Amino acid sequence: MADLTLPASHPRAAEGTCSVFAYVVHHPDGPVLVDTGVGAGNELIDRLYQPRTWDVVERLAEVGVDARDVVTVVLSHLHFDHCGQQTRLAAPVVVQADEVAAAALPRFTVPELSRVPADRLRTVTGDAELAEGVRLLHTPGHTPGHQSVLVEGGGERLLLVGQCAYTAAELAAGQVPVGDAHDPSWHPAATASVERLRALQPTVALFAHDASFFPLPAAPVDHRSP
Repeated sequence: MADLTLPASHPRAAEGTCSVFAYVVHHPDGPVLVDTGVGAGNELIDRLYQPRTWDVVERLAEVGVDARDVVTVVLSHLHFDHCGQQTRLAAPVVVQADEVAAAALPRFTVPELSRVPADRLRTVTGDAELAEGVRLLHTPGHTPGHQSVLVEGGGERLLLVGQCAYTAAELAAGQVPVGDAHDPSWHPAATASVERLRALQPTVALFAHDASFFPLPAAPVDHRSP
């Protein structure tokens, strides 16, 4: 959904850039969109992050989904790079109640991008069943109301991690850098949330800022003669 240049103030500034991903769950009841990427036209975000963005409606069309058919939007959290295009859609938006409260804090997010109209906002508290085989998991730490999505069916267990873990390698190691927590006091909660996801032993897990899959593939075997 976007590529960002990370400013010097960002905890991962040394990495230089990051990508932003959103996901569609093709459910029998209708498509479910998890996160919406970065919105356009915000002066502060444009200056700090120099985003290259893609339109969510066009991205959905590229995977065969008419945006008007989306039945639910799930926002993992309300940072600008995850909720920025929710206004482009008409579907109800599901957010943890703790996250809505946190979004009112100063410097937490960009209000004009994160504010969901009251007629579309659906808040949940803790884990919740979204649809058959699709469950919201309250995974606080990166933010107070962060949530991940568990999709089960056909013997498979898929996790849409959001930013509970930033990378597949960090989920594999059960590690969360302190800088990725909402603040240092939230680091224990962030670590517990990652351990909770690891314990689910997903068939595959996908991430908001890492194109790698979890479980990580085994290192390739070099069959050449020494």
